[in-house]
Amino acid sequence: MDNPACSTVDVPPLHKTDQSSTSLFDDSELELQCYHNEGVIVDDEERSEDKTEHDDDIAMSKAAYSDVVMNIIQSSPSWKNKDSSEINSNSENDDIDKEDGSDTLKTDDNYRGSDGESSNISLCSTYSEPYIKRKRSEEMDIDETDFYSEGKNLLDVDKDGNASIKKIKLEDGSNDKLKVQRNIIPSKENPPVGIHSWIQKFQEWSHAERLVALNKLIDTCNHSQVRYMMQAIEPQFQRDFISLLPKELALYVLSFLEPRDLLKAAQTCRYWKCLTDDNLLWREKCIEAGIDLDSVSVATKRNKNRVPNSAISPWKLTYLRKHSIEMNWRVNPVKASKILKGHDDHVITCLQFCGNKIVSGSDDNTLKVWSVTSGKCLRTLVGHTGGVWSSQMSGNTIISGSTDRTLKVWNADTGHCIHTLYGHTSTVRCMHLHGNIVVSGSRDMTLRVWNIDTGGCLHVLVGHSAAVRCVQYDGRLVVSGAYDSTVKVWDPQSETCLHTLAGDEGHTNRVYSLQFDGVHVVSGSLDTTIKVWDVETGALKHTLLGHQSLTSGMELRNNILVSGNADSTVKVWDIITGTCLQTLKGPHKHQSAVTCLQFNEKFVITSSDDGTVKLWDVNTGEFIRDLVSLESGGSGGVVWRIRASETKLVCAVGSRNGTEETKLLVLDFDVEPK
Repeated sequence: MDNPACSTVDVPPLHKTDQSSTSLFDDSELELQCYHNEGVIVDDEERSEDKTEHDDDIAMSKAAYSDVVMNIIQSSPSWKNKDSSEINSNSENDDIDKEDGSDTLKTDDNYRGSDGESSNISLCSTYSEPYIKRKRSEEMDIDETDFYSEGKNLLDVDKDGNASIKKIKLEDGSNDKLKVQRNIIPSKENPPVGIHSWIQKFQEWSHAERLVALNKLIDTCNHSQVRYMMQAIEPQFQRDFISLLPKELALYVLSFLEPRDLLKAAQTCRYWKCLTDDNLLWREKCIEAGIDLDSVSVATKRNKNRVPNSAISPWKLTYLRKHSIEMNWRVNPVKASKILKGHDDHVITCLQFCGNKIVSGSDDNTLKVWSVTSGKCLRTLVGHTGGVWSSQMSGNTIISGSTDRTLKVWNADTGHCIHTLYGHTSTVRCMHLHGNIVVSGSRDMTLRVWNIDTGGCLHVLVGHSAAVRCVQYDGRLVVSGAYDSTVKVWDPQSETCLHTLAGDEGHTNRVYSLQFDGVHVVSGSLDTTIKVWDVETGALKHTLLGHQSLTSGMELRNNILVSGNADSTVKVWDIITGTCLQTLKGPHKHQSAVTCLQFNEKFVITSSDDGTVKLWDVNTGEFIRDLVSLESGGSGGVVWRIRASETKLVCAVGSRNGTEETKLLVLDFDVEPK
């Protein structure tokens, strides 16, 4: 029950000092203890045990503390009733304190803080004037007034750093001196009392007991304390072990990263960038990606033209360039194509692309040589008296076959005809060049082997009973497919047929396409099947079923075969197992017969009678996007032939009904020089 003699006075809040200083009062409570003949100290207001940690310093000048205490004294009814003798007596006590180095309290008017705020304090009963013991702090830049009372709390400190004196009651004491004790702030040098025994006890526990103790400890902590734990613990797991390893071991560890991860690691710090730029490291990545030495030379030359004396790894530059080119094919906007016109409204029957030159053959009896960079027609090769239906190119040498029954050898740089090869008695429908030897197949049912340097006919291979439609030559053996439904393997030196791939296991209709890698012969027929043969024994290894019509074109790389069919689908096969790996179809498939295809380790590019050129992922079979889509597609516009390099795509387009102008489209996917 409150004492009716209590009175209330205003006490200003303490003001914060420099934010960078340490808090003057820690989280433990300081309690006021006063000694008097009558009265008992009682806290009139219970404070919460959970207090917020303070990052701000709290300080009060000596004069402010003096004013606070004097306001308490003067506001008390007991003080007002004191006679002068009692005051004088107390003044004498003050003089004694003054001799000890303290200052005498002065009675002033009621004090308020500079912000106008105040706190209420209730004082009960009568008492003598307390004294203030002042002490200069060695930790602060200012003189502080500290209240000492055996380590008990006089002040309440709120979350904003403001402090106020608690409500109290006075009790009897042998003296009437007011003291406040300031606790020492815990630190590594001054740990809390009992912490060593606590740590020792923790060390005595088992692993399981320690985990339980840690869980209990976390449960008792507030959010700020848990956050502090995280800040203290996380750096323990952030060790740069790469920098601690010898360089050879560090590079070995980094070699397991994907190139994309290596590029991210290079942004960590300078040492990591130095490691991830290692030339041998990127050489291994390029080898894994199938990048050859020629590509490295090109990338290095391009970089030196832009950045002389560049120290960047040439293998890394090569890989980055390859990646940028791939992104140009896959997702980046397709740059405007170059348009090459020159064959009027005739059909482009054959197309070659080598280096910076494009060679197009037409049923207008001519071939044209184009610059892939400028798009200009460099030469028109005139000499045939019939339509050109087949061609081959190597370096600056061009070989063409025509309905006039001849082959011609041309110099692409000068446009001159070097040799005219006579011998066939009908249209030269197909040919294959290897080194300086070209093998030609004709509707006269024969094949001829020519030396393009001398222009002489070396061998004549006779055995087919119908027009020869396709031929392959690897420098040792010749393989031919004909309209007689057979595939033949020849030894050109002896002019003998080693194997005729026919019979019960053979095709039942015309053979239109062939692929030969020196070990396997792959033939595509109008009977909808594709057959894989062993070239040494002539045995059938696999019959690939799935297409519904004529297989018009195929390409073979290692053991992967890609076939295009008149049924508008494209299939990817493994010729070793005979399985179909992917079928390129779905909502984005071609709407008409596939006319031509090209593929590499990343993509399949296909053209069609529907006037489109499509890009597919060879590994997943997913459609990527349309590279070309003619406005006349579906109404007569056709893409007849395509040829692609790493950075260029050449398309021969036109129509059979005049809806699309005959022309070549050149698309560039190269990286723009910076």
